[in-house]
Amino acid sequence: MHITSRPYAGLADLRALQRAITASWLLARPFVNMTVGDVAWWMVVSPLEVDWTTRIRLWESGGDVVAWGGFQPPGELLCHLRADLPAAPLRAVVAELVEWLTERVVSHAEAPSHLTTHVLDTDHGLRDELRSLGFTPADEPSYSHFITPLSESPAAPVLPPGYTIRHVRGEDEIPARVAVHRAAFAPSRMTVEKYQRLVAMDLYAFERDLVVEAPDGSFAAFTMVWWDPVARIGEFEPVGTHPDHQQKGLARAVNLAGLHLLRRLGAREALVFSRPTNAASEALYASAGFRRAAVHRPWTRAL
Repeated sequence: MHITSRPYAGLADLRALQRAITASWLLARPFVNMTVGDVAWWMVVSPLEVDWTTRIRLWESGGDVVAWGGFQPPGELLCHLRADLPAAPLRAVVAELVEWLTERVVSHAEAPSHLTTHVLDTDHGLRDELRSLGFTPADEPSYSHFITPLSESPAAPVLPPGYTIRHVRGEDEIPARVAVHRAAFAPSRMTVEKYQRLVAMDLYAFERDLVVEAPDGSFAAFTMVWWDPVARIGEFEPVGTHPDHQQKGLARAVNLAGLHLLRRLGAREALVFSRPTNAASEALYASAGFRRAAVHRPWTRAL
């Protein structure tokens, strides 16, 4: 298997690396470390001035992306290796990924003392290769991998009087959508300009950008629904509630609406990530029918 690597070159490469993620879902569901939406969201929330040719590298074989790595300053590696990558090429690619990350980190203005990447506990091949390269896993997980099957209809959303669930209706509502996001995740890096970049992406659809509208017409909660029609997997990222409207069951209701939407689209399951240290978030997803199928754990190596 002949594999070459090169820097990211633009939109065609984004679609190519997303196809690699789709292929992994078709092969190894539900134990895949990301969906196509995660890449898009990561790029959207990053600074507008990022030069992606220096932040993303692709590994290819036969014209297809089989792995990719993303540098998240100051010292983190985001990566995906296609689920059918054989052991020997996997070993070589992981070594090259770590070498590439090290070069990026050392040249960064705020170089940390450690390299970090987050790995699914079920990804034994990647774990073994990282261990051989001197990485060690943390005792505590960084993310819960919540999955819910959609073979049966989810529970119906229930809202307090005066609240309604709908989708964002168009670009005129971007400022309001940004405002509720910023309130839910204060302090937030989201801006109207970044959201406009999101709306221009292939994977985004206003119809899947769900919000809870409050009695006064403002947005009170939201769920962004990402959809991979080939792998038939959906993901919620991000999910949030305005502080003025918390403790009303709004996030659960809009998540359930998202599950119904995905089921109508033909999804087999839905995925959402949560930090295990966030008890409210973990309880929210469990209440909407998700179960923790696995965890992601930080693996680190000193520079």
